[in-house]
Amino acid sequence: MAEDEPRNGAPGMQSGPYQGPRAADVTPEPDHSDDPGYITRTRFLSNAAFAGTGVLAAAIMVPVVGFAVTNPLKRENYRWVDIGPASDYLKNPPPYVNPTPSTKIGEVASLAVAGPSSDADRRIYVVYGLKDPSTRPQPSPDESSEAFDKKFAAWASALRAKDFDLLAIWNRCAHLGCPVAYSPGSAGYVCPCHGGAYNSRGLVTGGPPPRPLDRVDIKIVDQTKMYEPQDIEAGKDRIPLEVAATSNNPNLRVLVGKPYSIDQEQQPFPLHDPGMPVSGTLSHLYPFT
Repeated sequence: MAEDEPRNGAPGMQSGPYQGPRAADVTPEPDHSDDPGYITRTRFLSNAAFAGTGVLAAAIMVPVVGFAVTNPLKRENYRWVDIGPASDYLKNPPPYVNPTPSTKIGEVASLAVAGPSSDADRRIYVVYGLKDPSTRPQPSPDESSEAFDKKFAAWASALRAKDFDLLAIWNRCAHLGCPVAYSPGSAGYVCPCHGGAYNSRGLVTGGPPPRPLDRVDIKIVDQTKMYEPQDIEAGKDRIPLEVAATSNNPNLRVLVGKPYSIDQEQQPFPLHDPGMPVSGTLSHLYPFT
């Protein structure tokens, strides 16, 4: 019986740590905490996760940055295109004799223009009209027709050539690029896609467009005269509109050229894509807004 055996360290008793054989001796793992080149499983998985996140971020950002930077830097090829004699566009000029509210002020013509490439093909409105259309009088609710007719006649009789200019307006809506239509009743342009509205000069009057309609450079020249390239670049070949509007010269032609964008104050900017503002804070944040 075990309880009868002496407890004095005699054979068969354990008075200290066991010194006999074991089922398995555990070999301690080496400590690599001080080894900077050693990669643990946790470190490997963390590095793989960070690398994957970087690849995914690059895959998302590269197209966005490319869209934001590449398109504005792309320059469109263009050329001057002869669209016909000046007499086709400079119709109904002032002065007006015995004008009435039905008197047609100026002219709006629509035509397609072919550029050096399919990207440069576009439809434009050539507008010969008032520099400031807001000066045109409107009837008041309590005003008689006779009183308004008298007011209109006084205003229209005072118009002169200096009150008019010649514009070429691109029919591409500045919102998403839908073709706008000219409305003679409102003397403005309307986009059928999202309700964008513009006045006769293409300035925004309502709806979502972030800027006015784009324009195309336009000029009147005498086709019988020759100029050096540097003189054409300086605009020396351009016939003043006030001269052309009263001239009977059959050699005067209208040319359209490079497209450009404008802001609501009609200041020119390089051509922007639809949806892009040309001024203000949002113009710097596009397309991230």
